[in-house]
Amino acid sequence: MATATAPVVRARFTGTGDDLDYRPSYLAASVAGFVVFILYLLTLAPTTAMWDTSEYIAAAYTLGLPHPPGNPLFVLIGRVFAELPIAPSVGMRINILAAVCSAISATMWWLITERVLVGWLPLKWQRWVGASVATVIGATAFTVWNQSVVNEKVYTVSLLGIAIIAWLMIRWSDEPHGRTADRILVLVSYLMGLGYANHMAGMLPALAVAVAVLVRRPNTLGRWRLLLACFGALVLGVTPFATQPIRAAHMPALNEGEPTACQDGLAWGCTFSKETYDRFMYNFNRGQYGKPDLAQRQAPFIHGQIGMWWYYFRWQWLRDAHSERPFAQNILGAMFLVLGLLGGWVHYKRDRRSFWFFGTLMFSMTLLLIYYLNFKYGATQSPDLGNSVDREVRDRDYFYLWSFSAWGVWAGLGLLYIWEAVSSLFGTEKQKLGRETVDEPRRNSWLKGAPVLAVALIPLFTNWSTASRRGQTETGDFALNLLNSLEPYAVFVLV
Repeated sequence: MATATAPVVRARFTGTGDDLDYRPSYLAASVAGFVVFILYLLTLAPTTAMWDTSEYIAAAYTLGLPHPPGNPLFVLIGRVFAELPIAPSVGMRINILAAVCSAISATMWWLITERVLVGWLPLKWQRWVGASVATVIGATAFTVWNQSVVNEKVYTVSLLGIAIIAWLMIRWSDEPHGRTADRILVLVSYLMGLGYANHMAGMLPALAVAVAVLVRRPNTLGRWRLLLACFGALVLGVTPFATQPIRAAHMPALNEGEPTACQDGLAWGCTFSKETYDRFMYNFNRGQYGKPDLAQRQAPFIHGQIGMWWYYFRWQWLRDAHSERPFAQNILGAMFLVLGLLGGWVHYKRDRRSFWFFGTLMFSMTLLLIYYLNFKYGATQSPDLGNSVDREVRDRDYFYLWSFSAWGVWAGLGLLYIWEAVSSLFGTEKQKLGRETVDEPRRNSWLKGAPVLAVALIPLFTNWSTASRRGQTETGDFALNLLNSLEPYAVFVLV
């Protein structure tokens, strides 16, 4: 009779000849992504919302230029969605763009989680359960969900690019000397450039790509033709910015930054002038914002800036907007933090080759990003400090959407580790895993331990009423009522 044993963390393969099944389950991943998409559609905003939503819907609809640096890739994609007959209004069509991007991103996280589990769990159904758990956690985190049901800005498009790059690089890490390895690196370079044309976050995977290449195939640094091809692909990806002075010369209804010297339509002389170049670079570099040097911290790094990330991280599992349940929010925040850190540790121990990319990516989307953004205190963070500290004009949780979404992968792995530990208490048996024989819980034991997986459903229920934007028309109603209150030809000045 088998005895109960706790799971042992071990790296179960070191090379490609380990007889493990690395074939991705694309159909199952697509089903998971489609389910997430349906969830977002059920809770989708029917129209615009506050802050930047109206600006970006208008920019997409008019093929205009939103505030610097202008996000040209989003404008081009948004224009396509504005024309698609998929919803009764332009606003809803572009909101669907956000839902599509986040749902495809969830598909990528599902594939990545399944891939990590290949060297851990011998049966495909176990890996599918684990991947689904991770997907649910990441997709229903408050900020991810809330940003996926209205196109508040460009963050879900960035999330899509980061998730696709992550999947490509993890596949590359499996076969860094494979037939398509060089092509993947060139494609990843192009996607990073293209992502930058949407938002600067498109370059967030750069450090992780570099680390993965250095660890898995360091001789890449000596292959100057490949490096030149990657650089060329990166530059090609950024070319949507070239549309800005062209479109600005036509004076669209929304023309913020106006990166052109042309005032009477597009012309060769004014387009290729020093004034256009200066205006374009000022717009491209966001010169109007006057951000201080990184050495000049706008808030204490630990208490103010890492504290901001932790403050918003707690929102993800229970958005307690009115501080009615602070104890529950803190408990859930601590629990999902521990699950993610446990998952990161298990990832490192069980699948080192994919960890070098994904672990560095998580570092880039958390600590490195926090340092780079150099935010002031959040608008509602540390209320005890009151007005004694400089604050952001609003809460900036959306800047950490990428880490909250990807956190689902590690939190899912951590929860799977606990599931395995609990299931092992009900009995184990010998099973074949590649070339090894390992102790795994029996099928019946897995079922007995399955209730622990209900933890993954917590954010689905705690965030349903706060993340959902279904039926929200307040912003459009407010604007309509405000404008209807004005006399004909009135000049409205918003202070």
